Amino acid sequence: MMKIFISGASGYLGSHLVNSLSSKFKVFALVRTGSSLDRIKKHECNVVFDEGGNSLERAFQKHKPDVVINTAALYGRKGEADGELLEANVGFPLRLLEYSISYGASAFINTGTSLPRNVSMYALTKNSFVELVRLKKCLATKFINLELEHFFGPGDDFSKFTSFVTRCCLQGKELKLTAGLQERDFIYVDDVVSAYDTVISELSNIKHLENISVGLGEAPAVRYFVEMVKRLSNSTSKLEFGAIPTRPNELMHSCANTSRLKELGWQPSFTLEEGVAQTLEAEASGIYL
Repeated sequence: MMKIFISGASGYLGSHLVNSLSSKFKVFALVRTGSSLDRIKKHECNVVFDEGGNSLERAFQKHKPDVVINTAALYGRKGEADGELLEANVGFPLRLLEYSISYGASAFINTGTSLPRNVSMYALTKNSFVELVRLKKCLATKFINLELEHFFGPGDDFSKFTSFVTRCCLQGKELKLTAGLQERDFIYVDDVVSAYDTVISELSNIKHLENISVGLGEAPAVRYFVEMVKRLSNSTSKLEFGAIPTRPNELMHSCANTSRLKELGWQPSFTLEEGVAQTLEAEASGIYL
């Protein structure tokens, strides 16, 4: 059975990958010591704690994964220092890649971003990691970068825009927003997970250093998304569009080109409206995984 290491396994996307892929592969969930295991404790997986020092390398030496998936990331939404983002989004994945090469992993699947580097420190550091890898060129481990659009689903962090909107609407809270003219490719988390599954299944058909976009391939305005959430939740929330100015360097349009992913056999299972409906239902019930 293929052995897969998943870093950031206690996080939102990482835990969804652990919970889904554990039914098909031997999955090792890489988590930092002290991280909550609530999102993965109900599912069969092997937990590997990164305790600092040589603990991570020892795990590679012992288990020798076939594939490594990096989902670890720091977004900077909670005021983290730039150095913390640099370590989480560049330093740590570089070490992870080096161990992958040293211990014979056939592929390293990186969770990248569709955001250009000038949007934020998060985008800068995430893109910098990929650029550094490209400088290496010839690697014994195949490197694949998945450029994720704005994924969403129930149980995600409240600091994320989609979760904030969803929970405020369910609670009938007032929402102060920008004009909402930004266009975003929103994709339901289950479809993101199935994209990873497709990539794993088609590793032999994917080139080294290939970028693959992950999204629905459509980009409605943020205002459209917010109004959809309000409508589907029958919310009484007051939506104040234009109450907040648009951020400097705001990206006004982002949309995945899904042609490559579809060539590999992937198709989304959820429309945007179906994904929002699923999210609202789960959020209302409090059952996420």
